[in-house]
Amino acid sequence: MEITESIFREYDIRGTYPDQINEVVVKKIAVAISLKCQQEQVAEICIGRDGRLSGKSLLNSLSEGLSGNGINVINLGLVTTPLLYYAAKKSKSKSGVMITGSHNPKNYNGIKLVINDKPVSGKEIFNLIKHKRDISSSPGKIISKDIKEDYILEVTKNIKINKDKKIKLVIDCGNGAAGCIAPELFKNIGCDVIELFSEVDGNFPNHHPDPGKTENLKDLIREIEKSNADLGLAFDGDGDRVGLVTNTGEIIFPDKILMMFSQDILSSQKGSIIFDVKCSNALPKIIKDLGGNPIMSPTGHFHIKNGIKKHNPLLAGEMSGHIFFNDKWYGFDDGHYSGARIIELIWKRNESISEINEKLPKSFSTPELNIDVTDETKFKIIEDFSSQCSLEGEKITIDGLRINFDNGWGLLRASNTTPKLVLRFEGDSMDSLNKIKDDFLNELSRICPDIDINLV
Repeated sequence: MEITESIFREYDIRGTYPDQINEVVVKKIAVAISLKCQQEQVAEICIGRDGRLSGKSLLNSLSEGLSGNGINVINLGLVTTPLLYYAAKKSKSKSGVMITGSHNPKNYNGIKLVINDKPVSGKEIFNLIKHKRDISSSPGKIISKDIKEDYILEVTKNIKINKDKKIKLVIDCGNGAAGCIAPELFKNIGCDVIELFSEVDGNFPNHHPDPGKTENLKDLIREIEKSNADLGLAFDGDGDRVGLVTNTGEIIFPDKILMMFSQDILSSQKGSIIFDVKCSNALPKIIKDLGGNPIMSPTGHFHIKNGIKKHNPLLAGEMSGHIFFNDKWYGFDDGHYSGARIIELIWKRNESISEINEKLPKSFSTPELNIDVTDETKFKIIEDFSSQCSLEGEKITIDGLRINFDNGWGLLRASNTTPKLVLRFEGDSMDSLNKIKDDFLNELSRICPDIDINLV
């Protein structure tokens, strides 16, 4: 069977099941991962899967492929990506492979991997597939392991709150893998938990498991208002991203969450904080004002993790909701731990999450906006836009084109996981925001007249 090269992306491996990713393809990928392990002198690897319908059979193929090539396999079963990363950090090999479609539609699946404590891109795995390797004459061992209790225990010890003061928390697991860990975790750290859609169901019968889209937070907002809860947390399909809603039903974008955490962390220690190109201009200003070093990164957990290796920051994060704590945690993206740190922050400050939010700088911004295109054309569109755009301002080209103006900024980049263009805009007033947005879209129409600009 021919392997579709386009599934091997800059961050990871991602495609539709069963036409692009299936059991045969995963077995071939497992051979390439085995070769990478051999190069890195890695003898064992942790594996896990999220709750997608194809996950179980793909995990079995992965396990067979790795063990058949001499790699010892620690099978974690149904877990979230943070649990897989945690298990990898705790293992001798510092290696793990996760079968997950993340926040993509239910017919998608894919692979995220870390080997020898380093992220590995899908493109590197594709190059290794071209190498031929004989099956090891000494097959690796396969053992099953449950890591959940170890993780819950360590997070509980890590988070400092007074359990006598119960925080009423609504969590929306979106029928994703977070349902297997999040309710128990937050009850354990001392929250009064109200659960939404904790049953793991790869059909995602209630809403799509992507807290980055405001329409997926409607049920959470409704329950917060109904139960008079202190806050709400939502997780994506594999639990490595978090969404936050206040006690008043307001959605707080992840760059504002990073502002809150920056204030908290930099008040007691100084260092660097990494953020992606989609974040507010107010974030680096806050970091600088508090004596920290702001570092802008291309979007994507792969780039953020490489930045963490290079700069050893205290904190990192991106607008998608991936947040990486490197102060008293392990430096991987973890939606559960990020949620626990929000609970800790509320307790430390003795304020509601809406009160904390009110003290942050005011700006006017859009959420992440998308334009549907094709995987084949999206990067060419960005190339054309970046080279031909006539808008005047400070141009940043580390990931697409971001232009900083005196009164705000605009961004156009290509998604590395879906066939979409990604846009975001911010202004110091609604008028400024609307003008920047209109200018960007008009310029895009001029440069690429064939694009159907229908923002979603």
